[in-house]
Amino acid sequence: MSDAPSPIPHDQAEAWPEHLRRLGVRSDLRAGDRLFLGGSAPTHVYWVESGEIVLQRDSLQGQTLILQRVREGFVAEASLQARHYHCDALAARASVVWGFARPRLLQLLQETPGLALWWAARLAGQLRAARLRCERLSLRSAEQRIVHAVETEGRDGVLVLPSTRRAWAAELGLTPEALYRALARLQRDAVLSVQGAELRCAATQPQAPARRRPRQCASEPASSSPPATPPGLDAGARRRRTRSSTGSA
Repeated sequence: MSDAPSPIPHDQAEAWPEHLRRLGVRSDLRAGDRLFLGGSAPTHVYWVESGEIVLQRDSLQGQTLILQRVREGFVAEASLQARHYHCDALAARASVVWGFARPRLLQLLQETPGLALWWAARLAGQLRAARLRCERLSLRSAEQRIVHAVETEGRDGVLVLPSTRRAWAAELGLTPEALYRALARLQRDAVLSVQGAELRCAATQPQAPARRRPRQCASEPASSSPPATPPGLDAGARRRRTRSSTGSA
């Protein structure tokens, strides 16, 4: 992991308070690099610019539990006032993160009300996202979890997957095979359409305009077929009417 006191990119820094922009230090991580270890004393809070940071912990049975995957946003914000990091953090792939020294950040939050309010708003947004993930995992079927993700995390009914389908399956609490089968069923039932990394609700599909029946022009002649016989007028009555009209002529 390499650190560089480079300024935060302009397009991201625009939305950040000035004090925070000056404090950030960039780090480039390779896949497999550890950002911090659970149990160690917190030294920094991090913000992920690109790539993917995985927060994980080993269970009592020796299994690795994925707590969160972060592709953009803060990491270790929960350890800002803790005595130790609560889990391990490592780069799932090449990543760029920004570190904020914990003692200095705590001091700035105490001295700068505007920064403290901004920080609280960002944490509230991450809390809402966490609640949505908890709600999604409480849904019983794979199809329900997929549709929930598209409707809550997508934009205008369209979700672009930021990672591989295998990684997304883990976030949904599904095996890759269960995810693939559920996507196939949702496409078959016309609930979703899937094109590469894009998932789209059927309700947002553009509808083809209904074909209108051609209108008959007013100048077109009427049908050339003979007029229908008036009800109740049989063939004999028609002949008598014809002779009568001929004689009167």
